[in-house]
Amino acid sequence: MIEELIKYNFKNKELNDMIINLNDGLVSLGDNFINNYVSRKLFREFLYVNDNDVVSYFDIDMLNNLKLKLVSNDNFSERIVKLHINDIYDKNDKYADLFKAIVGGYVIDNSNIDYDYIDYLLNIDDAILLSIENTSNYYKLVYEWNKNKYKETPKFEVKYDNEFNVSVRLNEIDKIFSAKANTKYLALIYACKEAYSYLEENNLLLKMEDIVGYADIDKCINQLQELFVKGFISEPQYKIQMKGSSNGVDIWKCRVLIDGYKESFSSEDTSKKTAKRNAAFQMLKYIMEEK
Repeated sequence: MIEELIKYNFKNKELNDMIINLNDGLVSLGDNFINNYVSRKLFREFLYVNDNDVVSYFDIDMLNNLKLKLVSNDNFSERIVKLHINDIYDKNDKYADLFKAIVGGYVIDNSNIDYDYIDYLLNIDDAILLSIENTSNYYKLVYEWNKNKYKETPKFEVKYDNEFNVSVRLNEIDKIFSAKANTKYLALIYACKEAYSYLEENNLLLKMEDIVGYADIDKCINQLQELFVKGFISEPQYKIQMKGSSNGVDIWKCRVLIDGYKESFSSEDTSKKTAKRNAAFQMLKYIMEEK
């Protein structure tokens, strides 16, 4: 059954049971292989030589942090869910080890590793490009624009002839955006930069209301978080403290601040949750009026 979900049939069928039983050797092998592979992938894609010096498209520390995120147990567990392996394996605290064991099983089953298949297991392109928290990550900006507006991902075409040539198509935009670079990821980012510039020049970029609709007091905390995730605002900071008590009932005060906005908002209530919600609602209305 696991073979159907990972789209691979093991030549050595004993590996199926070893994977399900979380064989220590397979888990360790998979873990080491993924760590080495992701490191090589990141630095091969984003480091290049320029005038006899090594240059990084992104900050080295940021790339190191990105690697830690990509090889985290949370990311491995998410892949188990995305591959629907959780449908046949209910030990959710073991998902990360299960994923490592699958990769280790594949590696030990093949003398010639198909790295395209490894990329599929890891969902490596999106895992890397959508995880880069940087205002210059045009791939993420364009990907989310198309996804939010049309519920579909952009169409990418990648060709290689001594260098990578990437074309990007967006829904209902009668134009192809393309770029070339020495690495695939840089070509993708450069092509998406062309697409983003077009959207910006033609006033087609999404607005806050396109993302969250109207300020909803029942959803406002999540709405603020979504605006942060989509890059519209800095991360909201909530400061909660007990202000005192009235008739034996504690009174809580929550203040919310967002970098880049002069105003902050506070609310008091006997419930921490309600105080936070009311402060968030005031802030959300304010920033949507200030946009």
